[in-house]
Amino acid sequence: MHLSALLLCALSSVFLFSMLVILLLREYLNGKIISSLLFILSSIGIWLAINSWSCSFDWTAPSPIYLGVAPLAIKTDRLSSLFLGILFVVTSVVAIFSPGYLKHLQGRISLTFYWLLLFLFVFSMGAVLVSSNALTFLLFWEIMSLSSGGLVAIDIASNKAQRATIIYLGATRIATAFLAAGFIWAYYTFGSWSFADWQLGGFESMGMSLLILIGFAIKAGLWPFHIWLPYAHPTAPAPISALMSSVMIKIPLYGLIRLFVYQNHCSSIICTCLIVLGIVSAVWGVLFALVQHDLKRLLAYSSVENVGLIALSIGLSIYGKCFALDNVANIALIAALFHCCNHALFKSLLFLGAGAIDAKVHTRELSQLGGLSRAMPWTMACFFIGGLAISALPPLNGFISKWLVYQSLFQITISSKNVVHISIALAITGVLSVVGGLAIACFTKAVGICFLGKARSHSAKSASECTNWMIVSQLLLALGCLVVGLDSAQIANLLALLAPGKCSLLSQIQLPMLHIGIILILFSILIYLLFLQNKQSIKKYSTWDCGYGRLTAHMQTTAESFIQPIASLLSPILQYNLNAKISGKDRRHFPEHIKAEAVTRSLLELKIYGPIVSTVQWLSRHMARLQAGSIHFYLLYLLLSVVFLIAVGVVQ
Repeated sequence: MHLSALLLCALSSVFLFSMLVILLLREYLNGKIISSLLFILSSIGIWLAINSWSCSFDWTAPSPIYLGVAPLAIKTDRLSSLFLGILFVVTSVVAIFSPGYLKHLQGRISLTFYWLLLFLFVFSMGAVLVSSNALTFLLFWEIMSLSSGGLVAIDIASNKAQRATIIYLGATRIATAFLAAGFIWAYYTFGSWSFADWQLGGFESMGMSLLILIGFAIKAGLWPFHIWLPYAHPTAPAPISALMSSVMIKIPLYGLIRLFVYQNHCSSIICTCLIVLGIVSAVWGVLFALVQHDLKRLLAYSSVENVGLIALSIGLSIYGKCFALDNVANIALIAALFHCCNHALFKSLLFLGAGAIDAKVHTRELSQLGGLSRAMPWTMACFFIGGLAISALPPLNGFISKWLVYQSLFQITISSKNVVHISIALAITGVLSVVGGLAIACFTKAVGICFLGKARSHSAKSASECTNWMIVSQLLLALGCLVVGLDSAQIANLLALLAPGKCSLLSQIQLPMLHIGIILILFSILIYLLFLQNKQSIKKYSTWDCGYGRLTAHMQTTAESFIQPIASLLSPILQYNLNAKISGKDRRHFPEHIKAEAVTRSLLELKIYGPIVSTVQWLSRHMARLQAGSIHFYLLYLLLSVVFLIAVGVVQ
């Protein structure tokens, strides 16, 4: 038997058996044993991904094992191997992090339910990635959606969890409906459920292509379908948020690459949709991330930004195919795949860092944090590295993938002869520059408000460092961000093997990241020796303090004051409003209490989703009258249905 097939069979069997063991022996197992088992399974999964890179296999179940009208079909290749590697690398770190993190949730959630759903969630994501026909894909897609929905609802006693679960499950139901409609349409057009027999993107397949695109866009969290992300990610436990953001929302992007990039046909309509959705998602996501006060909600909106960048790169790759610009197509595809890997590393690092803060400070509100650099130095260092990586600063990994996105745009300006296309590429480059600057501001705020200055609450003042294994998991991801960044040239060459054609300019556009890293490290050491190691004694003087006395936490920069200039400038988009309440007998001259609260509302929720939900609720209340409780009415409904079906049959 093929080694990859053997590994996949063993991994699937052990995953299913482990879930049964957790369910039956829940009273005898503790978190450390279960997490160790998950780590071992993840290690086997990484081995499977490495082996599948060089040795792909295709397997179809024998005739008795059918999913209705199609067999269970599995296939691994280099594309699925890459995403399997992402999945199991993040899962292995989550397995290390979870036992320590779950201690602060004891009594609030069912730990057995958590581990059971986590195993099912990871298994289903891996199964989606190796599915080679539509029915197999949909089966495991549904398991993935429902298991992740259960993990979002794990703390169901919370009102926030209840609302987030309803929004998330509603989004997944709609996404599955669009996917199922597109897949069924494709089956009737091409006469096969196998993805290999489909040729999407052509004019005759445009309807089904748009349905599939919308289904994937909803699940990936692209604008304007991103509404579930800022609800689901903050509500789920931090390890689950890391998996959802780092892996789950990449699976629809994997589907887009599989069905639209790896095809002979290409469509300018699909290309335009992805470019527009991608650039708007990037701008919208970073703007709303900048004004968030909840740390995990900030990271959720940041995921919208990064998913937008990946979708933009996929759109540019399809554009290159449509207009025979091979370098654009290949560089953009490499950028999309590289950013999928990079985002998985630094976003899971940031979510685990937010989870460590939540576990020790018991809040994620920026207004209640501060001064954690002394109490949680390891968490601060790792979160800082994650912030640098997501801000695309060299020599960390986020730099090279975003730089490749720029390179694909530059190649359009060099290779294209269409003035309109060149102008659009230059405009997108300018927009991405603004997005990059806002991303730096966003994570400067996150790191500065969380870790620097004085503690803003008693819980922040009394915080302590997280457990050793939680630190180890963050250090592994931080090290991954650095290693991938320093070795980015070799990784880009490896990812070039996934491009349909050869990229003739790839060797010319790679920066020597190792040299940049060495230069920056040497420069940092020089600065330290020259300035921070000054042997002269430091003299301290008391300065005039305007009569206020010593510095307190209330005198520090807050999250609101940090972003207030930008938020005020963009208030038509952000719906930003600063509500100030001043009280006291002579509040004009001698205010006794001042309270300022910044409010940001989503235009999409106010103008689109809110009215839609209200309309559905109104229709539901009126349609409920049809359930009159009378058998006579129910027989009448049945009669009318039969008459309608007969009439349709006669017309046909």
